[in-house]
Amino acid sequence: MFLKPYKLRSNAPLKSSESKRLRQRIEKTFPEATTEQFSVLIPSKSAVTQLKLTTHHEIQTNVYCVDKLPMFFELESGELAPTLYALWLVPTLLPYYTTFRDVLPKLSNGADLMLPGVVKVGIGMNVYGRYRQGQLMAVNLVSNLAAVAVGYLPRSTDDLYMCGGHGVAVKILHLFGDKLWGHEPTLVQQVPTIKSAELTKDDFPELGAIEDRHKQEEHKTLPLSDIVAANADANVMQDLEAFPELGKLQISVKQGNTEATANDEMCAYAKEMNGEATAEDATPTITPENLLKKAFLAALKNHGKTLQLPLLTSNFYRLHVVPEAPEPIDLKKTKYKKVSNFLKEMVDQGFIVVREESKGVDKISAIDLEHPEVVNFITDFKPPKTAAEGDAQDQPLFRSELTEMYLVNDVTAPLFTKMNYKRGEGIPTAQIKKIVREYISKNNLPKADASGGTIKLDDTLERICDCKAASVNQICKTITSKMEYSFQMCELKNVASNKPLIQMSIATRSGNKKVTLISNIECYGIIVPEFIKLCKQGAAASTTLVKLPNQKAEQLQIQGNQVRFIYNLLTETYKVPPKCILGLELAKDGKKHKKK
Repeated sequence: MFLKPYKLRSNAPLKSSESKRLRQRIEKTFPEATTEQFSVLIPSKSAVTQLKLTTHHEIQTNVYCVDKLPMFFELESGELAPTLYALWLVPTLLPYYTTFRDVLPKLSNGADLMLPGVVKVGIGMNVYGRYRQGQLMAVNLVSNLAAVAVGYLPRSTDDLYMCGGHGVAVKILHLFGDKLWGHEPTLVQQVPTIKSAELTKDDFPELGAIEDRHKQEEHKTLPLSDIVAANADANVMQDLEAFPELGKLQISVKQGNTEATANDEMCAYAKEMNGEATAEDATPTITPENLLKKAFLAALKNHGKTLQLPLLTSNFYRLHVVPEAPEPIDLKKTKYKKVSNFLKEMVDQGFIVVREESKGVDKISAIDLEHPEVVNFITDFKPPKTAAEGDAQDQPLFRSELTEMYLVNDVTAPLFTKMNYKRGEGIPTAQIKKIVREYISKNNLPKADASGGTIKLDDTLERICDCKAASVNQICKTITSKMEYSFQMCELKNVASNKPLIQMSIATRSGNKKVTLISNIECYGIIVPEFIKLCKQGAAASTTLVKLPNQKAEQLQIQGNQVRFIYNLLTETYKVPPKCILGLELAKDGKKHKKK
């Protein structure tokens, strides 16, 4: 409903009497909320305003803001629906459906919440609860109980159950990251982190553990002589003789002295026999070898399907194994001492296959993801560190930022379409001046005076600026004044996690000539023809594009071993992070041997 930009028809403050009627209307719509919760939603001295909007689909609605923050909006039926900000303040206003985190990007693209994405609760007809058709619903995530979307049920829960797990579960009206959420850019909030109560071992007792616990508590109150007397039958006597460890208690069945001391020792021994040892005794010792093996299995479990084989063993260890370890790994403290020794043992156990491509260059050519240890391995959950440990609190749902944008309209379209920008496309504020300079340079616009401060405008700029000469700053100021000001929500992501790594390799062609092959440079916004031109000038070597068989991708082929030159060009000129480039170990050492 609010994914696309809407038109604001009016923005008027409400009188005190109108605010009172709005509060009564909210109390009638949500009768289960308390008076304290209503005072949190609409404080007594807050400024309440009413926005009249027309959505992208020509639906007219009213939005009620409290201190400029949208709290409620009206549906076509006239019913009030809370926004995400209202649900973050009072989470109990609506019932919830829970979905998975991977579903949220699909909702952001305009999809509704489908039944396969709903986490089922209950049994039988109650797996989706008991709700009527048109019931307002909130959506949260398995990892976070805070609401991320608001919608309504297109059918009753009985009909949802009869659908057999197919179809729409919730029609989304309002979503985290849409235009209503970002109505006031200076007040936007990230999704708060609300976690469910953590389950402990006591929530899942073993069979018979409760009865044993009651018996132990009863035995603790009795002296040792009574315990021995109550259990002094033939079987117990045989057990005492069969287990010499009981001699540590320094007691005798016939002698009932030292009752208090022996009672404590007897209870401690009983706990040990019943599997109730202390946490220190139960905690296994973690050796460096176990830590390395767990990191290796986690790397195969999490990244095995996406690895581009063959892969250098050094890169596999550095980029995938080391980040999976909960603490730094010191190979010198392990029995392996070297990565090659550890991987050799993993080869013997059948996890991977390593081939020696050349002397000293080993590559992983195959991975067995069906290995029983890989299939049964469960990655450890790493809880976020608290603020007391010096680190940040739980990270928000998305790390994002607001970018100021100007939208290309009909007035400025003649200029920006010549620079490959479409109508309605957003352009960052800092980019406009760069575009104007490129346009002036591309069309060779002359200077209007000797100082060079003003430029003679062509017909396109003259129609936009209403003058024949102006400086670059004046041109930019006039252009932005005639464009629509907007914001764009940009998610901050790690470059290496979303783009394939740049791969450099050495191959041999006819005549025993070596060539350098580079793949995936186009994924980092590099213009390939310009890159080829720089390679020809800098390396003074022939550079061509080679098409791979049965693939759409192309490889760049440069004559000779140019690995070091390509690496410096990518990192220094194009600012590609070094961790995104593979194959630097193939570079020449730069030493020249003199002939004797």
